[in-house]
Amino acid sequence: MQVEQVQRWVMSALVMVTGLIFAGGLCFLAGATDGAQPGARPGLLVIAAAVGLLTMVGARLIHLSRPVSPWLLVGLLPALVGWWWLYLR
Repeated sequence: MQVEQVQRWVMSALVMVTGLIFAGGLCFLAGATDGAQPGARPGLLVIAAAVGLLTMVGARLIHLSRPVSPWLLVGLLPALVGWWWLYLR
């Protein structure tokens, strides 16, 4: 592998880990909110979905790929798991 390819994989791994952990933290925060603010839970889950999508777009752009692809669905996983945990469990 060339040095540039290794750099791209390391950068995209860092972006993915940072972004998806942040999205997961937003889902955790949505679960920790009490009922005092009724729109807090869905709002935080929407923000988590947006962060996950932007994370995947960033990783795709680092690899010089098209930003829109089926891989964007991976960015929605933290928000979907948080939604399942809060509303369907």
